[in-house]
Amino acid sequence: MRPMCANRAGEITVMAAAGSRAGALFDLDGDGDLDLVTSDFNAAPQVLISNLAQVRQINWLQVQLIGTSSNRDGLGALVKVETARGSYTKQHDGKSGYLSQSSLPLYFGLGEADAVTRVEVRWPSGRTQVVAQGIKVNGTLRIEEPR
Repeated sequence: MRPMCANRAGEITVMAAAGSRAGALFDLDGDGDLDLVTSDFNAAPQVLISNLAQVRQINWLQVQLIGTSSNRDGLGALVKVETARGSYTKQHDGKSGYLSQSSLPLYFGLGEADAVTRVEVRWPSGRTQVVAQGIKVNGTLRIEEPR
């Protein structure tokens, strides 16, 4: 079945599975929720925009790592984000897939938490770094590895 969304804008309903070959996950429209672009076999790409931020208030944090002793993007680092409601941990693996590459900042959905108390980074070089001040939710926190 062929998608009925060619050259059309607005809401669509997908009725069948597609033969996707690649997918990139990132915040395409800058509203804080993640969107998806897929490349389908013998078809135009599909752009799937999430409307979660328009349905309810969301809180999130992107963490952009800048390696100095480790690699430039901090690939392999372990990042822990702490809030009053719990903590979230991610390994920075580059988020690449078959024929695709998602944006590199690590994305943390914070649920109901409206503040981040602490971010800890365990760099591939073996160093551990903690940021506990100046962390603003709903934006990007840039962390540069100490030399």
